[in-house]
Amino acid sequence: MTTAPPLPLPEPEPDDIVVSVMAGIEPGLTEEVVRQAIADAAASRAKRRRLARALTDDADLLTSGRPEGPAVIGDFIRALLAHGSCRAVLPKCPECGSTKKLPSLRADGKRICQPCDHKDRAASLSCIECSRPARIYRRTRTGEAICRDCWRLPDGDPIALISAAITAVAPDADPAAVRRAVESVAPVGNVYLMFRLLWEIEDTPGLLTGEGAKGSARAARLITALAAAGVCVTAPACHGCGEVRPLTNVLDNRRCCLTCYRKANSAACGRCGRDRAIATRRPDGTPLCSPCMRHEADQLITCVLCDRVRPVGRRTKDGPLCGACYRPVLLTCSFCGKGPRRCYRAATGMPRCDTCSRTRRTCVGCGKDKYAAARTEEGHLCETCWQKNPISFNPCRLCGTVEYLHSYGRCHSCVRDQQVRDALSRDGAMHPSLQPVHDVLVAGGAKAGLSWLERPSARTILDALADGTCPLTHEGLDALLPNKSVAFLRAALVAAGVLPARDERFAALERWIASATEAVPDDGERKLVRRFATWHHLRRLRRESAKHPVTSTQATAVRASIRAAVALLVWLREQGTELELCTKVHLDEWIDSGSTTRYDARGFVEWCRKNRHIGKDLEIPAREKLSHVRPTDEDERWAVSRRLMHDDALAIEDRFAGLLVLLYAQPLTVVSQLPVTAVIIEDQQTSLMLGDSPLLLPDPLNRLARRLVARRRGHTTIGTSADSPWLFPGAFVGQPLSSHHLGKRLKRLGIYSRPGRTSALMGLSTQLPAAVLTELLGISPETATAWTQSGGNWARYAAELIDRPHPRA
Repeated sequence: MTTAPPLPLPEPEPDDIVVSVMAGIEPGLTEEVVRQAIADAAASRAKRRRLARALTDDADLLTSGRPEGPAVIGDFIRALLAHGSCRAVLPKCPECGSTKKLPSLRADGKRICQPCDHKDRAASLSCIECSRPARIYRRTRTGEAICRDCWRLPDGDPIALISAAITAVAPDADPAAVRRAVESVAPVGNVYLMFRLLWEIEDTPGLLTGEGAKGSARAARLITALAAAGVCVTAPACHGCGEVRPLTNVLDNRRCCLTCYRKANSAACGRCGRDRAIATRRPDGTPLCSPCMRHEADQLITCVLCDRVRPVGRRTKDGPLCGACYRPVLLTCSFCGKGPRRCYRAATGMPRCDTCSRTRRTCVGCGKDKYAAARTEEGHLCETCWQKNPISFNPCRLCGTVEYLHSYGRCHSCVRDQQVRDALSRDGAMHPSLQPVHDVLVAGGAKAGLSWLERPSARTILDALADGTCPLTHEGLDALLPNKSVAFLRAALVAAGVLPARDERFAALERWIASATEAVPDDGERKLVRRFATWHHLRRLRRESAKHPVTSTQATAVRASIRAAVALLVWLREQGTELELCTKVHLDEWIDSGSTTRYDARGFVEWCRKNRHIGKDLEIPAREKLSHVRPTDEDERWAVSRRLMHDDALAIEDRFAGLLVLLYAQPLTVVSQLPVTAVIIEDQQTSLMLGDSPLLLPDPLNRLARRLVARRRGHTTIGTSADSPWLFPGAFVGQPLSSHHLGKRLKRLGIYSRPGRTSALMGLSTQLPAAVLTELLGISPETATAWTQSGGNWARYAAELIDRPHPRA
């Protein structure tokens, strides 16, 4: 019989190891600060062990900036910088040099950022439609890769199509029960995954009749939900043991039960020598079974009661306890009513046994199968519905507000106010100049404000303001960049009048130009690119900014032009020449040997030719358009429009914005920046000001516009957007929703701006003259005339206007 080796001495706690390493690197940081940084970066004990092991092997990972080690190293460095570290250095991506998070690992052991990882993957793949190498956005039904530009959402409602496919297999099933089961496994906001499930059901005929082991995890959950709803489907059996069990794992490309998976992945334990399932591995790769894993040195503790070295049984506030000394409290489970048994306190304070904590139940609030957080007389409630239920409300002990309390008998507003004061105070006092910052941070939603305050980046800003190292100016906040939380705070301060307004895109573009031109090695050429950016791009944008702020499209075009100019100069140096000696042969080779983005250097070459920096006959031709915009099918456009008009399950902002695109051919840049005053409400009529004259909205657009004005809300984390002048408030206080984000929301509904607008213009141009399109829809006269050359005319429009019933009739 094999005897297990004696227990080793317990290793020090991971937190203590990290604290000792930091004491040698940066003695100025207190132990409390380091432990708080550890808690922010590594929530689980496994992450803390990886962090301690990595720093024990190579402590220079914190100060060298090398992109090596586990990902938790980068998180810990960010937490240290947020808490005032001066020596920690963020690791840089070896490919692009950015200090973003580095989640991916290359073959050479160095970590890279996600964009570079996607770029490397795209180099070996090409889109099935356009054959261009690009980041893969989706997979077709047959598994080919397709890019974002070529992807089109299939027609139809996937939930209805899946329900119809199930009803064809089980004709006696209740259609309502089938649809509820399908909706219970549907991911929120991802229609593509439901189409994947539909294709799986259609391509695997026996999936619902016993061959579920060949399907995906979502198909297995669907079969379980259908069986629970009483639908006559055959639950799949494990292909290893042949028994009907939950198929939670994959073995040989087929789903199997946990027992068979463990048998197939068993090996000789490196400690006891028995052939068991592998629970973990040592750093050197030695496999360990589950019992032996608990007896490893990093899992052992010295019990505070018996002083024996044993596997941990429970960690308490007084210290760790072994399994023999720990005595769990036996209670009656408030969910299943069984007891006394070992129970845990749920977030609601109700005792809950281990079985109930892992059991999904139907929530009486939302009707979905979720883990129950509380049990009431009506039934179980999930965490979200419990926090909204008045039963969970209690009065705040400070202000008396009755709501779901945050902690220690205090409401969210009182907790936020205290946290803001603590962050802005030093030695218990807050400087009077920071009172406007406090007032801005305590305005608006308390829960969103608390979420913003929990970010390490937000703490960095508030600490700098409280210490006086960051003056309360635009320039002071610019010194803290790159920091995403700066933009939210700046927008709130500008909206409150604490800081003057400025064009943030223009300011960001100036900062980007200064950093992007550093890639040019030659000092003279670097100055040339900066003069090109200043006098060609920035001067034009300054002139136009008097009329309107810089748009995202303009900023993107400027960045592309300067990026291509820098790349051209670097490429010429690699070819052994310089800009003054550049010839037409060089430019032709530059265009032919790279991607189409090299055409963006055309403006730089023209500017250099006009200013006599290169020859007079040198130029880059204009980029040829690869394909024309394919308009949305007319039947599809009206089907989507009808869905937007009548489907109340969709967000009202998406419905109204989508209808403006599909019916009135409005670009997203115009839709996103519509003011509230554009909606004119008079008695029972509602008009929308898109051009020079108000456009009368028919039902149901009339009702949608009124509801949108009454219910519009922003998504600000700090500050308040209740008095926002925009019809579609954005995430930044006082600013509208960006056209880019609005376009992403509409794409989830199968609405693509350019094809939809093209289809709408094709229909409108055959019914209305150019002058009417310009007056009502705000389209430029040139565009309206071009579209109506083969379409509408005044005579036909006047005849139809006479026969049309008066709107007040």
